Formats: sequence, C-alpha cells, structure tokens
Amino acid sequence: MPRNETGNVTLPADTQAVSTNEGVVVRHAVTLEWGDCDPAGIIYYPTYFKWWDQGTWRLFWAAGIDRRLMLEEMDGVDTPILNATGTFESTVTPGEILVVESRVERWGNSSFKVVHRALTPDGKTVAHGHETRCWTKNSPSSPGKLKAERIPDDIIARMGGKRA
Repeated sequence: MPRNETGNVTLPADTQAVSTNEGVVVRHAVTLEWGDCDPAGIIYYPTYFKWWDQGTWRLFWAAGIDRRLMLEEMDGVDTPILNATGTFESTVTPGEILVVESRVERWGNSSFKVVHRALTPDGKTVAHGHETRCWTKNSPSSPGKLKAERIPDDIIARMGGKRA
C-alpha cells in the first residue's frame, strides 16, 4: 500500500474517496482487458470479485488502514469473505475504462456488507454485487484459527458509517 512521506496510507492515483450521507464511497478506474470478458462482452465472474476486493481494500485505505496495520498493530485483524455476489447487467468491450464504486452498506456487530457497482464513464451500471465480510482476530487459544470480534466503533466512524 502506498504511503506518503509521513508514513500515512495514501490512495492509488486512480482512486477517489468521497464522503456521502451513506458513508465513504470509493471509486477506482479499471481498464477492461481481453481476458476479463467473453466474445459476447459478458464479464467473467472472477473479474467481478477481483474488482470487489480492490474496492473493499480501497475503502480501508481511504480510512487510513492497510493490511500491515491490521496484522501488526491491530493484533492480527483480518476480514475474510463470508458471502459474495456479482451480477451482469450490460455488455462491455475490451479496452473500455470502467469505474468501480464501493461503499459499506451495513455494519453489524462482527460483519459488514460492502456493495459494489461497475459503471461506464457516463454512469451506466454494467455489473453490481456485494461482499459480506467478518471482522476477525487470531484466536489465542487455537493458533491458526480466526475468531469473530466486534468491529471497533472508531473503524466504523472513519468510514462514515453507523452500526445496524
């Protein structure tokens, strides 16, 4: 993850973070490559999940949190995926530049749902989906196992959210 001269997390140049009434929204650009879709212009499902994962991590980066911080300074926090979806809406062409938009839709006690949309530059949705993730830490009593933990209120606040 890029850091500035003071060591703070910075967003990649292709990413914008915006505060909205629904919390922080991140948007990042992706170029549709030849291998991202079939000849009919339908995006392959692994491509969605790569974009969704990128969007989720950019949300954390926008809040000043990266994986190193989570693992080393937050006692081994990780956010494994419990559920993920990707839905095709419209065909695309290799070479097109799309915008992936991501935001946390719901904060629970130990889980959160991130919604994603892939848009053309003029705002037409070509795909949408979500990830449900769990806030976990390494289990001290069972090495190598994760234990669900309450998401800290300051993490939710940094992303402009409220617990459900």
